[in-house]
Amino acid sequence: MNKQSSKQQSHGDPGIDTNYNDRLLTEMRSQSSELERLQAIYGELETRNGLLHNEVLRLKRAQRTNVQDLARVAAVLLQVSHAKGIALDPVTLDILRRRGWLPGRPRTGVRP
Repeated sequence: MNKQSSKQQSHGDPGIDTNYNDRLLTEMRSQSSELERLQAIYGELETRNGLLHNEVLRLKRAQRTNVQDLARVAAVLLQVSHAKGIALDPVTLDILRRRGWLPGRPRTGVRP
């Protein structure tokens, strides 16, 4: 009896199969449209990501150049300070030490 009822469902009313197929076709078209929309968004995001990556690289190069320039300026400042016998203020000395552009403070009790 089960075989007979399943045959009736699949070969019975053609309107039922047609409606089901139409719904599936409509769903597939909808999913296809959504997929195309998402692919377009993905393309835009990929382009933006590339631009941002290039900007990060540019900023890193600029930062590296700025640090090198500041190190040169610090070296000249130290040369002038030593040549003229003018002491640098404590804040400037601290900045130079933190950046590694100046030897650390000598520790008491430590032998060279």
